[in-house]
Amino acid sequence: MKNTFKSAILFFVSLLIISCSDEDNIPDTFDENINTENFKDLELGNSDFVLPQSNVDVHIEFGYEGTSKVSKIYFDVEAYDVPKVKTGELIWELKNHLVPVDRYEGQLNPHIHYHVYFDEDNKYGPSFIPAEGVYKFKITVEHEDGTKSAITKKLHIIQKFKDLEVGDNNSITFGKNELHTEFEYVSGNNTVTEIKYEFWFEEWREGQNVEVGEWDKVITVLPKELYEGVKNPHIHYHYDLIPSAPVGSYWLNIYAKESGESETVKLSIPLEIK
Repeated sequence: MKNTFKSAILFFVSLLIISCSDEDNIPDTFDENINTENFKDLELGNSDFVLPQSNVDVHIEFGYEGTSKVSKIYFDVEAYDVPKVKTGELIWELKNHLVPVDRYEGQLNPHIHYHVYFDEDNKYGPSFIPAEGVYKFKITVEHEDGTKSAITKKLHIIQKFKDLEVGDNNSITFGKNELHTEFEYVSGNNTVTEIKYEFWFEEWREGQNVEVGEWDKVITVLPKELYEGVKNPHIHYHYDLIPSAPVGSYWLNIYAKESGESETVKLSIPLEIK
């Protein structure tokens, strides 16, 4: 009887060990890569999948070539390697985030350009900063014929613009003709070869290159003596605003090129003239 009891216990323990071992060998179901050739020229942040931590959103862009018309596109994000979370930061997660159907409805091969905000409730003034690290970003596309495609990439969220100041907390008083900008650009062992500002605004003037009410832009390359050949340069620059720029919402994009890197780093900052 004792031997039978001992045998039963050993059998139960062995089942438990096998079960735990099987769980350890279960593949990570988050990673999905199905028909990845359907995704063309994918950008997450940029084409190297790098995004400065100071952004309020993630730029996503790709061309798509599928088997039938697209019925649904959605995104999922989970942490892959986030070693440290500082005060004011959170590990970013996203589940089944739907792209609005008007971006692809009735289209066989849509071009998708979309921005996912870190804090959907406070888009332009998020209540948290995504922690630095590597995240898995999955894009899923479903088709009207019942098939689907999926691609999973590693998105690197890194600190590139340290101690960033734009105006007065991303705003400027109406009537001022200069926008104060200041930051340390973290290039590591690389040197900086170019820093460029791209100022986006809704056109209010007749006879310009776009219609009144459409988005327009002005591009300014910063003086090279501020950064050229320098590692981790400190940038302090007063940007000349367009004369008579009205009260409203604007975007300032900052592009930085580094030696030894193929892709430009882009930071997008929402700002207000009040």
